[in-house]
Amino acid sequence: MSIWSGDGLRTCFSFVVLAFFLTFVFIAGVLQEVKNNRAFNQKIDFPDFGHYNGNFIKDIPDSVLPIDDQRKRIIAIGDIHGMNNSLTDLLDEIHYDSERDSLIHVGDLETRATIHDSIDVLSFMSSNRILGVRGNNDQKVIEWRAWMNWILSQPGGQEWLSVMDKRWPNLDGDKRLQRTELEKWVETSQYASWKKMVPAGWHPLGKHYRVARAMSPRLFEYLSSLPLVLHSPTGHMVFLQVSDPRQPLSHWPTVDDQHGISNLRDKQELAVLTQIPENKDPWTVTNIKSVTDQGIVSPSPKRGTPWSQMWNDTMSKCSGNSGTNGGEAYQPTSLPCYPFTVVYGHAAGRGLDIKRWSIGLDTGCSYGRQLSAVVLDGSSFSSATYQFRDNIHGRAPQSQEIDFGDNGQARIFSVSCA
Repeated sequence: MSIWSGDGLRTCFSFVVLAFFLTFVFIAGVLQEVKNNRAFNQKIDFPDFGHYNGNFIKDIPDSVLPIDDQRKRIIAIGDIHGMNNSLTDLLDEIHYDSERDSLIHVGDLETRATIHDSIDVLSFMSSNRILGVRGNNDQKVIEWRAWMNWILSQPGGQEWLSVMDKRWPNLDGDKRLQRTELEKWVETSQYASWKKMVPAGWHPLGKHYRVARAMSPRLFEYLSSLPLVLHSPTGHMVFLQVSDPRQPLSHWPTVDDQHGISNLRDKQELAVLTQIPENKDPWTVTNIKSVTDQGIVSPSPKRGTPWSQMWNDTMSKCSGNSGTNGGEAYQPTSLPCYPFTVVYGHAAGRGLDIKRWSIGLDTGCSYGRQLSAVVLDGSSFSSATYQFRDNIHGRAPQSQEIDFGDNGQARIFSVSCA
């Protein structure tokens, strides 16, 4: 009997069809795996999550200054870090009046307390349109929220974020051991391809991520609208996290009217803020704590010279225009400049750091120490014998009077943090 009978042919044909089908499935699977691997390893062209939008320096309106109306005050508060109850205590201590006083914060509004308290602080600042600057923690929150908005615009992005929210409600992505657990899950889950969507060095579900996730669009808009520097040309003062005071003070700025001292001072202050490369770098302006002997900025308070010391060393050499007339030469210890004051945060390790031309207000509230503020009123911008208004606001037990500006006075208030 022939092996190519009808049944044999049908059986052989079936095996051939099955072999072709299995081969097709295998090749398709391999091609899909190659495609997936290529997609997984594809370099992502991330958008800019910084949201600076030209908000590097903003001027403080002259209407805020307590010069013409001596009932006004400026209250500048140090790093709050979400300590909402302490913020309330401090404002009560100072007798803050939103109708009369102008509040300014020096950044780092959130992330060290509970998410709820951080959101409460942000809500207060946003609702009252409080002036302020970005701190390094604010910037991280802004970047995470901008990243989330981008992820949500991607197909499947909302599902991925929701799954992580539900599966890991209490995980702290800032802690290495917990972060490792999350990373292992992502790599073995159906969401493994999303790993490449997270920028290198970023760790989801940490404290900045959590605050960013909880923020409303209104709070994100407020936070991302904050500049890195607030400058008052009339008050000759700057509010920021950190700065570097060097080269431009070694010469007079180029201006049309060499006799307009106010114009000179304004130009010179802007030169410090805009001509020094380090002061144009967002990371430096929100992170510097010291400058090494090699002139390199450092985020460590233990390496090099504290930047506030460098600031005051430079400002103390400013001699105004005393050497510009009559051919007089400047002394080696003098510079052709006028000093100005910087109010800053970000240095909790140094505590309340009061120097002649700088006021460091980060007194470690989130570490259970204190929350501090400097209060400026008419006496802060007067060269006369105007006295601080103790009769109106009372002398708080935890306050001290300090020199401020050219010939003024200010007062430091502090409250203990639980």
